[in-house]
Amino acid sequence: MNVLHINTTSHSGGAANAMHRLHDELLAQKHQSEILAGRISLPGEPHTHLLSDVVFPYQTNLNVIQSWLGSRIEDFLGLPSWTNRPTLNLPKSKLYECADIIDLRNLHGGYINLWVLPELSLRKPVVWRLPDLWALTGYCAYPYDCEKWKEGCHDCPLLKGEGRLLVEPKPSSRWDVTRFVWRMKKKIYNASKLHIVVTTNWMRNNVNQGILKDSLSVNVISNGVDLDIYKPIDKQKARERLGLPAKETILLWGAASLGNLRKGYSYAARAVELIQNIGKIEPLLVTMGKEKRMAEKYPLGKVKHFGFVKDPARQALMYSAADLFICSTLADGQPQTAVESLACGTPVIAYDIGPMPELIQNGKTGFIVPEVSAESLAAVLEEALEDPEHLTEMGQSCREEAEQKYDLSEQTKKYVELYEKVLEIDK
Repeated sequence: MNVLHINTTSHSGGAANAMHRLHDELLAQKHQSEILAGRISLPGEPHTHLLSDVVFPYQTNLNVIQSWLGSRIEDFLGLPSWTNRPTLNLPKSKLYECADIIDLRNLHGGYINLWVLPELSLRKPVVWRLPDLWALTGYCAYPYDCEKWKEGCHDCPLLKGEGRLLVEPKPSSRWDVTRFVWRMKKKIYNASKLHIVVTTNWMRNNVNQGILKDSLSVNVISNGVDLDIYKPIDKQKARERLGLPAKETILLWGAASLGNLRKGYSYAARAVELIQNIGKIEPLLVTMGKEKRMAEKYPLGKVKHFGFVKDPARQALMYSAADLFICSTLADGQPQTAVESLACGTPVIAYDIGPMPELIQNGKTGFIVPEVSAESLAAVLEEALEDPEHLTEMGQSCREEAEQKYDLSEQTKKYVELYEKVLEIDK
């Protein structure tokens, strides 16, 4: 089987990481797998191709002029890249012709024209794995409490006032064109044949309420992790290798960046500060993620920042060294850090938002905080830390949960089964 994955980036970001894990496992299982990316961070890597290189032979001078003018208009108005004419030639490429399955990933980021979807899905089965809810909305990847996307986006609350600090992708324009974009996406989807993949039942429920509800199928396949890498490591040995104190109570927070407001580092830092100042236990907060001066903005008495940690083996050490992982995300599809922590036998604490109650069994594999606030997080944290024996017992349940639900090889089998099913349907 030959699978062509398409994503904004080749290696950076959660969507790229999930794609690469599947890609590597497909290759290990003797399937053919190729990656087509809008931006490549590791040039020269086998099986990885830059979209602009692939479509370059088919572009015309008129295409170039249309794209150049259109991109400036789109940037000004805040529109997707619908005047990106060269990418409409993707179905003519050899990569497309050789593929049995087109596996779409993250399609926002200004690198591809959504109007390619009808033709992409005309001759090949197309599976679209949604990393977030961008496909359902007129602009944002995470609509938070807004539900306008169900019937038709307009007057977006995230494109005005403080909402602009949270909205992703970051707005390049002050114009609100969400009504137009939502309607255009609906028109594109109605002309396409798409099989949708989401990582949680919570996301499937959202898809079934939005403009992709009439897709050929909506399937739930969780993110997977390599359980031979993300595994429990003796806590004291992990701490020794990381240079962390042996007898401290350690809380871990992790994301690509501390500065991503959606990931909620400010809530975690404030909660830990409350416990350090007035609690019975004075835990050490350890973080992994780019700091972007957030460490200065939220100073703590006991904190150690490791910066961005890319190496999976080192990540596993950090999860294993911690007593509890703080996943303070304010909106998410399925945070990979939470899955990795469970695999390493470390319980997770998270807010009662989106898929988190589905991901974490409250009191068994972690804790669900009922209210999104630093004070509520601090209260649940403090109570959890008062019973270290319970945390240790929970570690076994965390690992068992990961083995049952998040084994990368099993998730890959589910993708292969889906690919085979849609190939049969498409005959």
